[in-house]
Amino acid sequence: MKNVQLSLDKVAIEYHGVTVNFYNQLALSFRDWFDIKPVIRHKGYVYHWNLRMDEAYLYLRYQPWWQKKSRKYTLQIETHPNYLVKFRSLLDALYGHSQEVYFNR
Repeated sequence: MKNVQLSLDKVAIEYHGVTVNFYNQLALSFRDWFDIKPVIRHKGYVYHWNLRMDEAYLYLRYQPWWQKKSRKYTLQIETHPNYLVKFRSLLDALYGHSQEVYFNR
């Protein structure tokens, strides 16, 4: 095992306890900055965004179908580890508005 190399091509992070009010502010910002709308009810989440900055991408999902109706839901992001820097301001804001953060993939 001396010559084993590890390569990560994707990282997924879950932010638990993100309020609906904060998500709504994000959604308005995405419409202004990226001129896009979310895909509704896609792959286990109610809202699904595909954000792009140059070659960098970030998939953002909010409000899993299985979570009970609430004012706070889980938000998940997925991207290549190299692109985390491009979306740093978004990630910092998410961290500040969540109760718990988990690396799940």
